[in-house]
Amino acid sequence: DKGAQSSGGHLANVQVDGALVFGSQQQFCSRSVTVGDSGAINLGAWSNVFVDTVAPEGCLKAPAAWNGAPFGENLSLETRANNWRAADWSKGSVDTEGASTTVNVPTCTVEKCFVAMEKVADGSKKVKKYFLHVPQPRIRSGDSPSPLGADLSGTTDDRRPFENVYVALADDGDDIDYDVARKINIALRQGKDVVLSPGIYHLQESINIVKKDQVLLGIGMATLAAPPNGEPCIRVATGTEGVRIGGIMFAASKINKGLFFSPKTTAFIEFGKEGVTDPGNPSNPGVLTDIFCRVGGDLDREVSTDVMVRIHQGNVIGDNLWLWRADHVELAADESPNFPDMNLDYHQVVMGECPGKTGLEVNGDNVVIHGLAVEHTQEDQVVWNGNDGQVYFYQCELPYDVDQNFGAKNFVGFRVNGENHQLGGAGVYSNFRDYNVLVKTGIVHPKAFDSKVVINPFIVHLNNGGRIMTVVSDGSTYGGGPVYDKDHMICKYNPKAEDEKMHESEKEEMEENTMVRQTSWGWISEKLASPFRGSRPTSPTGVASQ
Repeated sequence: DKGAQSSGGHLANVQVDGALVFGSQQQFCSRSVTVGDSGAINLGAWSNVFVDTVAPEGCLKAPAAWNGAPFGENLSLETRANNWRAADWSKGSVDTEGASTTVNVPTCTVEKCFVAMEKVADGSKKVKKYFLHVPQPRIRSGDSPSPLGADLSGTTDDRRPFENVYVALADDGDDIDYDVARKINIALRQGKDVVLSPGIYHLQESINIVKKDQVLLGIGMATLAAPPNGEPCIRVATGTEGVRIGGIMFAASKINKGLFFSPKTTAFIEFGKEGVTDPGNPSNPGVLTDIFCRVGGDLDREVSTDVMVRIHQGNVIGDNLWLWRADHVELAADESPNFPDMNLDYHQVVMGECPGKTGLEVNGDNVVIHGLAVEHTQEDQVVWNGNDGQVYFYQCELPYDVDQNFGAKNFVGFRVNGENHQLGGAGVYSNFRDYNVLVKTGIVHPKAFDSKVVINPFIVHLNNGGRIMTVVSDGSTYGGGPVYDKDHMICKYNPKAEDEKMHESEKEEMEENTMVRQTSWGWISEKLASPFRGSRPTSPTGVASQ
């Protein structure tokens, strides 16, 4: 099926003996992967990111030039495509593979904790015992010559016996254990690590990680449902370096309503304390691995979250984070789909349902994420305020259900306010289902037009009306490419002053549609709530004439 794309994914700490074929994947991240000598890498549709990947000679090498133009060089980054590559498939372009961003020597990689059963001596015999393995950080200096690839030996792991591990259960017999968060907090205060067995944990208070090097590990897709009082699912105390959180699904809850507005869960994870400087420790970073958040998806459409993950501590490493505000939810027993012409078997979220402002907010310095996806939140998808940040692989879908207010307020897929931030392999998609929304740019970054800092960004118009007009902006100038249109063609689009005039009629139609939409109760209730929730900084509104 030439027109179909799979969304993509994350492959980490893996040995591949044969060929690595990405097929129709839109975007894909490979981190600490070793491809055998006889293997090969076949790139996917739009963008591929390789971090610390060992592969046969030639698999990850950038060609010398694209259409005669030399590639930019960087000490740690190679790209198969320059930042503003433009290729027109209709004219017989032979390179139909997506851009490839390679980070040969990352600052640090840390593998996910895991549980293992091992035979140990017990007097004259051997017995089987469980251990919690805590892999140690693999820290590289700028002098490191090459990637390390997969780390499968485990020889440097910190092996912690289960005598000091609390195994939590979501249920108390046949009933939900609403006291489970208190029990977990007792164990954490005692200095124990915690393993969450499979199940849905209905938290009544936050889980508080208060000691350095503690582990909170979910297995079997353990799910933490947010406390009903709006508190975070997890708080990590200031000054607690080396904390590991991994393998957990987070689900938003319905919060008790106030008189004029519905408060939201402040965050699923609050890593550090807002307003308190905590540099962390580069030799012992905090780690978030396999973190999945959802605001909606089941029957309840009144669940809500303000910001899904907030990172205030410095030197935190993220690996495979997917932060999702629902675009669709379950149907009730006798409910019909609200978009019957689309032949769907679910309810599509509309304005006022499953509210969520932002996926990720980073305030700490030296935070690094390998593999980040944020989707459908109602304001900026990511706000990065910390300095010296790095993100390699970013996949984003803007919300389907917003009106032109989203564009007028200059909300974007990724906003960087900090200094010295590097962003590689970032894609922002639009599918404005309900209104023809114009968004000026997909990514705001102080060094937006430096191809050695913002590497291989792109935007995609998936379907329906409106569009993202440019790929990147530095806050005053807008432009950049490539832009993928609905037919998956690659084209270069740099808007000029006359382009803005051409869109005036579209804007008038959008404003008319917006006025109609503002008669709905969902819109009114959302606006009544907004003054109590604060706001995010927005960029200037001018579009450069080029």
